[in-house]
Amino acid sequence: MLIAHMLAASLWTCSVSLLPDYTPKATATEIGEGVTYLYVGDRNLRKDYGADAVFTTPLDGRRGWYDSAIHFGPLDNEDVTAQIEISRWARFDYRPHIAIAWALPHSKTVEYKDTSLFVDDGRPHRLGIYVRDGLLRLLVDNRTICSAPAERFVGPAERKYFQIRTETSAQGHNSRAAVTQLRLKRDRDSVPIPFESDCIMHREGIFWQERSPGTFAARGAFYPNESTFFTGVTPGSRCKA
Repeated sequence: MLIAHMLAASLWTCSVSLLPDYTPKATATEIGEGVTYLYVGDRNLRKDYGADAVFTTPLDGRRGWYDSAIHFGPLDNEDVTAQIEISRWARFDYRPHIAIAWALPHSKTVEYKDTSLFVDDGRPHRLGIYVRDGLLRLLVDNRTICSAPAERFVGPAERKYFQIRTETSAQGHNSRAAVTQLRLKRDRDSVPIPFESDCIMHREGIFWQERSPGTFAARGAFYPNESTFFTGVTPGSRCKA
């Protein structure tokens, strides 16, 4: 635990505390997670780019865990990631709080840290990941809460992607999350601009459904035997800009 905390501290500079690790009691209902994501990508992401979206994350009982997140990484190595999320789980009696997760090149371990930042229950919040001036920044409501050297994750010439994710470990449920106002900033853009995504990953029964233009809601229910597939692309293909 101490080693993991030291590694986190050496990578991230944060305005909020990264909390010590916590091991919950295992339950028979948690045997994986149902995930869906909207794909966000472009070839013109090199040194000044990013994505954000507004999430609403209502409580769906007190079982398992739920989170909604922006996820980022190089397209050719999806094991390398940076993520900022609104999470609900037993550690904090399902109060919504901000957490971060990441995996660096040459590491097969995804690190996760809860933070000390709690957000207003059930209200919309904007999460974002932006790269500028060599820093990868994690944002909540347009405020940078953590940053790290972007080169630790991805190089300027590598193709990048973002995912707008929601997931749960509670069988028979979804996160009940909604997302809207999805934006992408390319290097050539002076400000983030609205982005329309129709490429969706469905995994083990969970999927994003477009309720109105640019507004999506988590639908379906997590069952481990359900198939994983993509819509918005040629059948059998994956999302790729």
